[in-house]
Amino acid sequence: MEPLAGRIFARRLREERVQAGLSQAALAGRVTEVLDQKLDASAITRIEKNERAVRLDEAVVIAELLDVSLVAMIRDRESVDEKIGELRRDLSAAQWRAIQAEEELQRAQDAIKGIQRLINDLEATQTH
Repeated sequence: MEPLAGRIFARRLREERVQAGLSQAALAGRVTEVLDQKLDASAITRIEKNERAVRLDEAVVIAELLDVSLVAMIRDRESVDEKIGELRRDLSAAQWRAIQAEEELQRAQDAIKGIQRLINDLEATQTH
């Protein structure tokens, strides 16, 4: 079963906040400024521990402040990594088919040229 969006958000919040080099207090302060509603560091701690649900307006602002899309904040990285792996395999297979198709096209074009040459040669012998 895939993790719930709230749990994913909690985990991704911590990952992205740490990557951005922000303390919980610093992020809480920025969220407070944008929303003009008090949010303290303990609220960020509880959200990260999935002990407190994040409100939608908080989630939107947090994602913006961390420069991450809200969708990315609720998407499980493992499932995204799996999907990327699948897509890379699909891409590789499609590229291989494209190479095969290009080679087949070249063979067909060569055959067309050969047939056209034979037709021209035969037509040339008829006119003499």
